[in-house]
Amino acid sequence: MSARSTILSSVLTGVTCVVLLLLGALVGLLSTLNAAWMTRYWDAGHPVPILAVTGLLVFLAVLYTLCRALAWGSRRPSGAVAFAIGFCVILLVAISYLPGGDVFLREALIHQGYMLGSMVVLALAVVRSMPGWANPFLYKGPPVSPSSH
Repeated sequence: MSARSTILSSVLTGVTCVVLLLLGALVGLLSTLNAAWMTRYWDAGHPVPILAVTGLLVFLAVLYTLCRALAWGSRRPSGAVAFAIGFCVILLVAISYLPGGDVFLREALIHQGYMLGSMVVLALAVVRSMPGWANPFLYKGPPVSPSSH
């Protein structure tokens, strides 16, 4: 590789990470606002909590798949890391106190599931996107050279 192509590759990687960071922040903002509405009709009866939990599980599966797809599309785990950082920064801002004293996500069980579930799912997606991480239970040790037999 020439020096010019190496520089262009580094610039493209940096721009990709910035775009994925902003995408993660946007997804984090929209999904956190949606999660804040999960308890709006919570006291209405049985269908609402079941639908909210089902929606949360579907969201977590989609979030995991999206993060893995971004790592695959960027051909390196830095894409998944940038997306996860953008998402988590917005999530942490949303759970902190705002100037008016309000909090987006309260102490409802479904909100705790959203916060912890999304962070765990993103962490799993980033770890699973690392190169060479296939299945740690199948690891048999370093390869043995033919001359050592």
